[in-house]
Amino acid sequence: MVKLGNKRALFSAIATALLALVLLFMSWPRLQAAWLFLPVEAALSRYFSGHGVDAVQYGPLIERARKAQQTHVDYRYLDGLSLLYYLRAIDETSYPWQRRPALHQASEAGLAAVKRNPVQPGTWLRIAHAGAALGTPDAEVVAALEMSILTGRVEPTLLMQRLILAYAYLPMLDPEMRGLLRDQTELAWRLQPRMLSRALAEGRLDAAQVKSVVGDMSPIFLQPERERS
Repeated sequence: MVKLGNKRALFSAIATALLALVLLFMSWPRLQAAWLFLPVEAALSRYFSGHGVDAVQYGPLIERARKAQQTHVDYRYLDGLSLLYYLRAIDETSYPWQRRPALHQASEAGLAAVKRNPVQPGTWLRIAHAGAALGTPDAEVVAALEMSILTGRVEPTLLMQRLILAYAYLPMLDPEMRGLLRDQTELAWRLQPRMLSRALAEGRLDAAQVKSVVGDMSPIFLQPERERS
């Protein structure tokens, strides 16, 4: 009986070890991809905390993100790749001949990312911005912008960017999209009144266009300027 019990314990230990090996083998690509992507995460974290990305870093970081994506397909790696290409495109220190191709690549990687996970308002907005810069058909730019709003209505870091782009395409907006734009404008007024007032004062937003969407009687225009600043 003791020997039988020992055999059972041995078989159980072997089975457990084999299962652990199988699980490790299956998870290895995911772990390897996560390790490859760590420098990209660190660089993007520094960027969003107010530090830039040096032009010489884009190449190695893009290669890291690409290898991570090839090792294990994940929308986060595609989105990181898209963001790196976009930052390269808008970086004034990048070589001029790199910028337009980088916009194309930012859009392509972004579209691949939202195909895997559509709920990415920032990625949709990036696609819209890239499309606008590339001269993509208006309908495609507006569609990406609309998806940015629908997948994340209250995104304070995106509100002003959305408004400036949306008002630039105002003549192309259908009634439903104009309704979304009105909601976003009023939301910006409630959450970021100073930023909205500054954009109007600096001409980044056209007051006549905004009035055509929200109306002359909107609090945006009725509230005294000294209370908005």
